[in-house]
Amino acid sequence: MSPQLFVLAVDTLGRLMRHALDAGILQQLHPRRPIPAISLYADDVMLFCHATPEDVAAIKGILTLFGKASGLLVNYAKSSATVLHGDMQGHEVIAQLGCPVVQLPITYLGIPLSTRRPSAAQLQPLVDTVAARLPTWKAWLMNKAGHLALVKSVLNAIPVHQLLAFAPPKKSLKQLAKIQRGFLWAGRAVANGGHCHVNWSRVCRPVVYGGLGVRDLERAGLALRLRWLWFARVDPDRAWQGLDLQFSHEERALFFASTTMIIGNGSTALFWEDRWIGGQSVGEIAPLLYQCIPKRRRKARTVAEGLAGNSWAHDIQGVLGLHEIGQYLLLWQAVCHTILTNEPDRLLWR
Repeated sequence: MSPQLFVLAVDTLGRLMRHALDAGILQQLHPRRPIPAISLYADDVMLFCHATPEDVAAIKGILTLFGKASGLLVNYAKSSATVLHGDMQGHEVIAQLGCPVVQLPITYLGIPLSTRRPSAAQLQPLVDTVAARLPTWKAWLMNKAGHLALVKSVLNAIPVHQLLAFAPPKKSLKQLAKIQRGFLWAGRAVANGGHCHVNWSRVCRPVVYGGLGVRDLERAGLALRLRWLWFARVDPDRAWQGLDLQFSHEERALFFASTTMIIGNGSTALFWEDRWIGGQSVGEIAPLLYQCIPKRRRKARTVAEGLAGNSWAHDIQGVLGLHEIGQYLLLWQAVCHTILTNEPDRLLWR
């Protein structure tokens, strides 16, 4: 009962923040995207605002008002403030909050937050956490099947939370695999070559393909991060919709190769990006013509908009050569007979 009451009380803080944004007391974080100004999870709260005297004063006033109304006073000594892409003036402004000013990376919900990809040194606590599990197990009392069960259910599962958010450096992945390999074959953190009976890449294969079913952390992390791309397309009501999520070229390419679009009303399918023309995209049918489309139009033009009055042709910019004109005619023939329906578009995983 107590945790539920706490969540109900803290939800009021979120409503206060939204009201301050709607009333213009706080500046919108982005001029066009509705980015949330607060992240709440149990008793971990993160607030976002501009590093201006007005916004900082408003945040402190909201926290004071919330504390008086709920009795949940902010312990500024245990809190911290961080400036993103700011200067010394920004640091001086947020110092008015009365809490320590710290530099990135910071840890929130167990994940190191930074504007850059985390380094191996920053992820060393994760490696240490996995290694710290080994001394608590009496490995000499287990057979290989017991070792395998603990590797799959514990050692392989601990990094999943971080893998959802970012791609760890190769060094960190090798350290984690080394610990798993050592415990599986020798019951300790390190196993020499003579103890390893099977190549680790073979161990990570599914059982049906002759492996032991241990997840390859690099591939598992890639699959987990593709979920964000999937949810971004099929679930527009997610709280983080509108954020500029960063994905590598390899992640986007794998998602592109693994999905296809079934056209309905054409309101969500992207004309230039999605594979909606018989399972192919414009980039596959007319690659030279695709290069003539500005990147902003590629990510914004829907199929319904493009087919309305053949407005997709107006997106083409630059001088067209003979090959581009040929691909233009080919694309015209491929899309001219497309018929839209009242059904929503469907993104399918192949």
